[in-house]
Amino acid sequence: MNKSFCLEEKKSPKVVVVGAGLAGLTAAHRLKNGGMEVEIYEARNRVGGRIFTVQLEGAIAELGAMNITDGGDAVHLHRLIREFKLDLIESSVLIDHSYLENDQIIPFKKLLKEKNIDPEALRDKIELLKSTQNNMKEVLDGLFETCDPIYRIVEARLAAYEGDSPEKLSTIYSETLYHIILGGVCSVHQGSIEEETRVDLLSIKGGNGLLTNKLADALGENLYLNMPLKKVSKSRENSYELTFGNGRVVEADLLVLAIPASTYEDIDFGDNVLPVEKLKNIRSIAYGRNAKILVPYSDKAPDQTGFIQDGLIAFFDRVRSCITLFYSGDQSQFSKHNLQMTYDHARPIIGKHFKGDIPPFKASYALDEDFQSYGQSVGYSWPNDPYVKGTYSYISPGQEDLLTSIEEEKGELVKTLFSPIDNRLYFAGEHTSILMEVPGTMESAAESGERVARMILKLKK
Repeated sequence: MNKSFCLEEKKSPKVVVVGAGLAGLTAAHRLKNGGMEVEIYEARNRVGGRIFTVQLEGAIAELGAMNITDGGDAVHLHRLIREFKLDLIESSVLIDHSYLENDQIIPFKKLLKEKNIDPEALRDKIELLKSTQNNMKEVLDGLFETCDPIYRIVEARLAAYEGDSPEKLSTIYSETLYHIILGGVCSVHQGSIEEETRVDLLSIKGGNGLLTNKLADALGENLYLNMPLKKVSKSRENSYELTFGNGRVVEADLLVLAIPASTYEDIDFGDNVLPVEKLKNIRSIAYGRNAKILVPYSDKAPDQTGFIQDGLIAFFDRVRSCITLFYSGDQSQFSKHNLQMTYDHARPIIGKHFKGDIPPFKASYALDEDFQSYGQSVGYSWPNDPYVKGTYSYISPGQEDLLTSIEEEKGELVKTLFSPIDNRLYFAGEHTSILMEVPGTMESAAESGERVARMILKLKK
C-alpha cells in the first residue's frame, strides 16, 4: 500500500519534472529557487513546447502561443516576465473579419447589424439551448440556419478559438459563442455589434520564446533535452523509476508530469503509479486541431482586417508585415508533404481579398527549433506534432464535471482529476489549470507550474 510522502523521509528529496514547456519550466524554476534538488527532462531538442518563436524575413513571428492578453490579467505570466526583465510590445488589432463566399466579400458586422440582435434575448436563448442541447453545433443550429453566412463565420471562429469543430465541443463554451455573435472573441475579448472591435495584443519583445529560454538558462545543467519519457514504475522504496527513449533510467522521490494529456498514451505506467480510472480519464482529454502558415507581406497593408472561409481564418500580425493563415479541423492536419498544396490553395484567395501581390512562395514546414529563420512562407501543424498532438485541451460533450470539478488540497485549489497522488506525483500544464476563464493559454500553463511548486514546497514546512 502506498503511503503519503513527507519530507522527513529524506532530507533532500529529488524532484523530477517531465516536460519543459512553460508549466514545467515554471515549476522547476520555483522549486530550485525554493532550495529543492530538481531535474527537468524534455522530449524535444528545444524548450518551450507550444511557445514556438521563429523569424520570418528577419521579423519575429509566433507559430505557437502568441497573445499574452488571452490570459486576461495574466498575473502569473507577468510575474515571470518582470523577474527576467523582459520587455513587452503592446498593440491592438481590428477583428471584423469578412466572410468569403463565391468570390463575394461579406463583412461580419454588417451581417450582425442586419439581424438586429438583442444581446439580452440572445443570452436567454443561448442559455436555454445550453441546457437542452448536447454540443455546440446543436446550440448553433438552434440560432441560425446552416446556410446563413453568420453561421459559417461563427462556426469558424468558435473552432479557431476553442480548438475544434462545434460538434466536438461541450455546451460549456456557450459563453464564447455569445461573445463571438456580438462581434467579440470570448469573455476576455468582448465586442460590440455597433462599434468596431479591437483586441489588445501583448507579446514579449524579441519573441515569446525568450521567456522559456530564460527559464531554461536559469535551470542550467539541471535541464536535459531529447529525453522522451517511455515508462514510469515504482521501486520497492516507493520512489519513481523513469525510463526514457534512450534507455536511461532516472529515479525520483517526487514526480511532476508537466506533459500534455494527449501524450499519456505513449507512456507505460506501472500498475501502482496511477489509478486505472484516473489514467483512463486523463487519456480521454481532447486537444484542439489548429495549425498556422505564416506568409510575408511586403505590399502596403490594406484596410481589410482579415477573412474567414471554411476552416481558415486569415489575419495580419501586429505590424501588418505578415499574414497568418490559421487553420482549424481537418484542414489543420497538413504535413511537410502537402503543406505546399495547402498554401497554393489559399494563395489566390489571400490575394483577392487583400488586393495585394502574394508571390508563389515555396512553403517550408518548420523545423522543431526555435528562432529559426525562414525567408518565405512557413507552416506548422500542431495536431501532427508528436509531443502534443494538438494545440490546447478542450472539454468534450459529457466531460463537463470531469474537467471542471475542483477541490482543495493542502490549502491549494486543484482540479479533482489532477489532484496529487500520495504527495508524490503532481500534475502541471494548461489542462490542469484552475483558471477556467482563460483555458489553454500561457497564463494557465504558468499558473499550474506556480501552484505545483507551492504544493511541493509546503512539504518543507
